[in-house]
Amino acid sequence: MKKVIALAALGASAVAAGAVSYPEDARHVADAAERTAQKLWAGVEANPAPVVLALGTFLLTLVYHKLKGKTLRESVEVAATRVTVVPVPPATSASPVVARAVARATRAQLIADQIALENRNRKLPAEVKQAEKDACYTEQAVADARKALEARERAHAEAAAKLAALESEWEASESELAAIAAELAKLANVVQ
Repeated sequence: MKKVIALAALGASAVAAGAVSYPEDARHVADAAERTAQKLWAGVEANPAPVVLALGTFLLTLVYHKLKGKTLRESVEVAATRVTVVPVPPATSASPVVARAVARATRAQLIADQIALENRNRKLPAEVKQAEKDACYTEQAVADARKALEARERAHAEAAAKLAALESEWEASESELAAIAAELAKLANVVQ
């Protein structure tokens, strides 16, 4: 942003210096610019819809990308260019010594990564086989647990049914004993 402001100030000062040094040429350029601006404005006044649509779309795109979390600069770039601006990495030193050092470091890292992956790949078949066995054993254990659970659920259902039957029988015998006691009490009254 500072560069743009500096360039604008430099351009304005160059135009002012040119206008002072060459007043007739500057007036000729200013007249041409004024005629072009008047033609443009007349076109906008005749049909303002495309300009309003373009500005509205630009502002809407700018706001959309700003809400998505992009900086104002990135939002303006996207809205103005309709392409993704890829940041250019800083230029590295073109020194052959640095290039060789980077190449050696890259090669060393790639070899280390390759060795680590090869070692891991050597161990993987045995680990896969063990994991398959574990999966089979745990699947069998789950099946056995389901069978045991079903057996226990059946035993629980039988015990609950037996409890309900015994409680029902107990209530019936209690009520029968109460009825017998009431009848005995009536008979005792009659006998006296």
